Amino acid sequence: MSEKRSKLAVVLARNLRQALRKGAHAEAAEILDRLKDEDPLSLQTRGLELEHLVFCGRHDEAGPLAGQLLELFPGSARLHYLAGQLAYRCRDYSKADRHFRESLHLYPHWRTRHLLGRTLTQAGRLDEAERVLLDLAPQREECLRDLAWLYERKGDDTRALQTLETYLRKRPRDAVALGQRLRLRARLMEPRELLEDVDTLLELGEAVPAEVLPVWFDALLRVGEGRRARQYVRDHKGDLDARAATGIGWICYRLQAYDLALELFLVAFAHNLDSVKYLAALESAAARTDNVAVLIEVYQAHAPQEKKLYGRIKSLQRRHSC
Repeated sequence: MSEKRSKLAVVLARNLRQALRKGAHAEAAEILDRLKDEDPLSLQTRGLELEHLVFCGRHDEAGPLAGQLLELFPGSARLHYLAGQLAYRCRDYSKADRHFRESLHLYPHWRTRHLLGRTLTQAGRLDEAERVLLDLAPQREECLRDLAWLYERKGDDTRALQTLETYLRKRPRDAVALGQRLRLRARLMEPRELLEDVDTLLELGEAVPAEVLPVWFDALLRVGEGRRARQYVRDHKGDLDARAATGIGWICYRLQAYDLALELFLVAFAHNLDSVKYLAALESAAARTDNVAVLIEVYQAHAPQEKKLYGRIKSLQRRHSC
């Protein structure tokens, strides 16, 4: 390769790394094609190709390439690091562990140790993971967020929250950490404290975490903010999955917000037809909001596939003279 072409390859490789860091996958693909034309056989080019495949989620292509490159370059710490990331993303934590440890043996680096700690956490090897992350945390504050998740996995919500608070004092606008704190505090805090935390998250343009929604609705209704709860349902009903809608629906039903309960129960109707308790609550909410006729129409639409609904239709008609 000529000196001019070698310099061009260096520039292309640098630009490709920058595009990958930005998540600009289309731009990265264009640069990679130019780099492969310029310098097709070097370890740098092929390693960047593997990195591109991993970060674009093209795992079926990345796997064979990683295996091939590791056979050719078994002493490359970078290749073992990328193979570990691929295995981690594929949830093969045992394989990720092996690659990260080999990468550390070849070239110790904090980022590899951090990913090893996360891998051990996901594998359920919590004590090992804690040792790795605790060792790193004084120098790398991002490890505190992972430690908080680890303590949550251990069932120690208090320590998890304390760790997360320490992290957020350093990075107060980390939306992921704010969501995690919200989930933890939701189990421990008073309703108005929870509402303040949710407001902070919403001001950053983030969605309320699904696991927090039932607790948040409970808080809204208990402090008399039913109007806000109803507006949220109007705005986000189409985004709720059946599990979330059912959970929030039960909160609303128990707190006697029957109109909200009915609306949310109907979102999850097809997923709860085997629950007698759900159907009884649905019918009660419909009766309490004068919407029995609406519910009968829903039952009639589903009755050809769910024969048991015919009996419930007759019972509703008899009880409410619809």
